[in-house]
Amino acid sequence: MELFPDPEMRRTLIQNGVLTPDKNGALRVRFVGVAVAGGCSIQILPKIFSASQGSVTSTMRQVVRALRRYARWQPQHRDEAPFLDPMAAHTELNALALADWLIRDYHNVGIYRRLREREVFGGNGQVNWRRTIERTVPVLSSGRPVYVETISRSATRDHDYFVSRLHRQIVETAARTFGHLLGFGPLNLDHEPYEPFGEMPALSLCQVRVRQEMQDAFSDRAMQLLPMLLAWLVAIDKAENADLALYGTNAFYDVWEKVCAQALGNERDQWQGYIPRPTWCSTEGHEQAADTFQPDIVTRIKDGAVQHLVIADAKYYRLSMPPYLQGQPGVNDVAKQLWYERCLVGAARDRGLSRVYNIFVVPGPEREEGFWWDGQVDLPGLPETTVKVMRLSALQALVRYGDGVPHDAGHIRAVVMAA
Repeated sequence: MELFPDPEMRRTLIQNGVLTPDKNGALRVRFVGVAVAGGCSIQILPKIFSASQGSVTSTMRQVVRALRRYARWQPQHRDEAPFLDPMAAHTELNALALADWLIRDYHNVGIYRRLREREVFGGNGQVNWRRTIERTVPVLSSGRPVYVETISRSATRDHDYFVSRLHRQIVETAARTFGHLLGFGPLNLDHEPYEPFGEMPALSLCQVRVRQEMQDAFSDRAMQLLPMLLAWLVAIDKAENADLALYGTNAFYDVWEKVCAQALGNERDQWQGYIPRPTWCSTEGHEQAADTFQPDIVTRIKDGAVQHLVIADAKYYRLSMPPYLQGQPGVNDVAKQLWYERCLVGAARDRGLSRVYNIFVVPGPEREEGFWWDGQVDLPGLPETTVKVMRLSALQALVRYGDGVPHDAGHIRAVVMAA
């Protein structure tokens, strides 16, 4: 069965980089994450996992959690992961990202509340002296007015407030429709005092009421939540028409780089200035430097009082080492990694670092140690000729990344230095 049989849906996915044609014209899936398409939910694992590796649902849950953390740190100007951004322009496709935001927001803050103020005669609240003087008759005592009855202000929660009820309805719908795909458990809102609507009010009415609330409310809570409610109303309407929603990225290689950077640490910005930039010169003598390569990871490791430099390239490859070499980085990747070492070795020595270690970090199967040496690649012709190959247990690393839990720095150091 074809994964996306509808021609219009295929066209949309190709336009957004989810599907790409190969050299033979066949469509390949570049997307990692979850999709709702044609009334079906689809889980698309990273290529480093196979469907035979344990539970697909369990693995996908960890992938989604890693994507969620990645989305929090993803620079807003990047276009590679629009389906993780709840406010991205592709509102017809990112209903899942909005659902994720709304469910997490509810768990953290609860239902939107608006207080209703009313006047109370003889109440215990704060006295409104202006209204008391205007609306009550004082009693004179020793020539002075004494107000026996006062008017006070009382603020109570409005359980019939339209936006609060709409918020509850939206959260329930998001959790029921998409919650299981995003790794959330069942959500029961029966304890909430805000009654859900029997049927969802008309889209135009909901939009008018939310926009009015945006004009009247200025709390941080309102400014964060209300645009999301409005975006959901638009997105879910378009998603129903498009019959498609996505949560994930077509640049999972970037996620893997962040996973590896958490495992090893990264201080690349401190070393980037030592990477030469190509300089272009015209026949008239005008010169201009252009952009240069940027290493994935540059970090220091400590061995007692001694420090060493590690230059690492995070490779999202299904690498098989000899005797059946397959899925390996190309010769350009090897040469570039050796060039980085050539560029940085002098700066490392000037900073008092003892050695430079050059490594590829590729996904590996699940092993207790989590990180190990798996060989090397040699390219004679430069003073630096060798790049070591390190394996990082993919699922363990994704779990740690999703939880924000650091790796064992001592074990990482020991493996790098022993290779």
